Amino acid sequence: MRTSTDIRLNRMEDDYDRNTHDDGDDPTKEEDDAIHDFENMVQEKSLSSIASGAGGTHDNHDHDHDDQNDDDYSVNEYFISVARQVSSQMKSYKEKSSYDMSEDVYSFIIVAPVFSWAFLFATYVIGVKYIVYLCLLQGIKMNEFDNAEKSATVVKFFLIPVAIAMQDDLMTVYSGLANCKYDKAVLYISESASFWKFNLSYVLRFLDGGLSLTVNFLVMLQTDDVLSVFLNFAALHFLQDIDDVFYKLVEKGFFGDSMEHMATICKQVTWPRRRGSTKSSLFLTELDTICFVLTLFILLSIYIYITVLVKRGNYHFSNTKNDTPSPSWSPSGTMNATTAPSTNF
Repeated sequence: MRTSTDIRLNRMEDDYDRNTHDDGDDPTKEEDDAIHDFENMVQEKSLSSIASGAGGTHDNHDHDHDDQNDDDYSVNEYFISVARQVSSQMKSYKEKSSYDMSEDVYSFIIVAPVFSWAFLFATYVIGVKYIVYLCLLQGIKMNEFDNAEKSATVVKFFLIPVAIAMQDDLMTVYSGLANCKYDKAVLYISESASFWKFNLSYVLRFLDGGLSLTVNFLVMLQTDDVLSVFLNFAALHFLQDIDDVFYKLVEKGFFGDSMEHMATICKQVTWPRRRGSTKSSLFLTELDTICFVLTLFILLSIYIYITVLVKRGNYHFSNTKNDTPSPSWSPSGTMNATTAPSTNF
């Protein structure tokens, strides 16, 4: 069967014969090009024939195997180059960008003087949130946890990551630890923005987020049906925004010009980002992921542990009803019943 290469050779050979047997005229440039192309094609044809005849089927098999290896190598090289490009872009981004300070009452803890109205105002709002969470913790009773629906048990399991992600204050702490660091240049904006106040704001915010997550998790444990689980999520979420609501009022001037001026100062503060140039700094840049996964692991472990104990019948919460035996759980798996004192009038 004639190939396209053979057809081209025959055509160029005919052109060559016509050009070489002309009536004594000197060859033109087009004729020289045709002759040159013909000679190159003949040489390529002969070399390919020799290579195919000498190699045989074994060389073809090796050639296919080499092509496959080249494809695998090119794919691996592509992913490596993409990873290097992403790493280079992120490093350049972190070197040029800064981390904005969050706009809430916790920024007053950093920027405002200790005995200023802004600092006292922030302390009051944060204290109110703590008191609300502690009151909710005191009122949580899980004596009906063993009566939860199966569908509610499954929904709770999948909502645990959602409950963690919805904690804005806790996520802000994780993100701040991983991405920003203190810079003394902030003292030119506010002389009160010291390093210990920078850390104090993170400690207070972490306690806020931890209490909020604890309340959400325990309320979810005591909820029996699916609808109540979602309603409790919506009902408790607004507590996280108490400090944000008051900060918005400060920005609008509801608490005086001095407080509003302090809010404008907070907008000027930015923190340098962690670059991850050293091993320790690189570890710190991964703290947000590490802390999130660790928190998720702890809550899932607690939930699975309690669910398994309830299924086995070895875990019961105290019941406070009068004249009713109150079963309690012991490590040996035995039930100890105690009767509450009755009050008869």
